[in-house]
Amino acid sequence: MRKLITLLCFTFISMTAHASPTSQDLFNTINQRLSYMEDVALFKALNHKAIEDSAREVMVVDKAKAAAAEKGLKPEQVESFFKAQIAVAKAIQYRHRADWLSQPAERHPRDLQTKIRPALITLGAKITQQLADYVKENGEFTPDDFDTFNSAITVKYVTARDKQMLFLSLMEIKNNS
Repeated sequence: MRKLITLLCFTFISMTAHASPTSQDLFNTINQRLSYMEDVALFKALNHKAIEDSAREVMVVDKAKAAAAEKGLKPEQVESFFKAQIAVAKAIQYRHRADWLSQPAERHPRDLQTKIRPALITLGAKITQQLADYVKENGEFTPDDFDTFNSAITVKYVTARDKQMLFLSLMEIKNNS
């Protein structure tokens, strides 16, 4: 009996480890990454830092392209997506900062260097892996995936246009095989 239970556990773990990647998982990770932008904006506001950080943006995009190439994706396709994601992230930050002009934030942010940035790096790597897994399995994103994407992206201040821009950039990412 014990051997049977052990065998079933290993079978279940093996099946879940090799489960097909879903667009919902990827979209949830994108949403999770965007959810950090309020903290980023608040940290920058309290520390008198600009939202725009061109050098950091170039570094993030370059690392994403390199990681994408390692995973079999075309770097230029991922570049478009990460640039769109950065544009939306900045828009979220600007929209929060505009709100705080009339109603100051009532909380303190997590620390950018020790908490937020490591989480963003981890989530960026996870997004790249999920993108690679998804397009390897499914070939590409299609307009039929937009409703799932639209429902998954729930972060405050992400507009309908932001979602369209992000999703169109996802549709550019295709399987290289």
